[in-house]
Amino acid sequence: MLKDENRTNETDAEYISYQERNKLLWSLRSEFAWAGKKIPECVEIDGEEYRLGDMVRDLGEKGFPGTDEAAEIRALIPKLKERVKADEELLETKELTRDEAEALYEEAVGLLRGAMELKDKLEGKSGEKSVDEFKRMLNTQKVVDEKRFQELIKSLK
Repeated sequence: MLKDENRTNETDAEYISYQERNKLLWSLRSEFAWAGKKIPECVEIDGEEYRLGDMVRDLGEKGFPGTDEAAEIRALIPKLKERVKADEELLETKELTRDEAEALYEEAVGLLRGAMELKDKLEGKSGEKSVDEFKRMLNTQKVVDEKRFQELIKSLK
């Protein structure tokens, strides 16, 4: 292998910059980071494999789960949130390539969405009611953001 070929392979695995890292972290920590993200089909936590995508789909089809299944889901939700925190910490502290950082980010937001979906299904929030509530929350957030923007404009004048 030539020296130049070796150098191009090294630059392909370029690490993310401080700004890129902060952008991903800011996005991950935002209120609705999980909205529209794909729930991972399968996730391994503490050596146990969970079919997260199937769990969410099954709950959507069945409605409210049985007591054993509900207890299992209630135990899984904190584990998913812990995994998200661990992914966030890795994203914040570990030296990562762009691909690694984006994969970690996508996993974290997918797990967040899975946890939110499971929690909502357990609480009976699903279907049109939750969509309407979500739209209301987004509209409220837009108003708050617009007011903050107007205050910023006033302070700059």
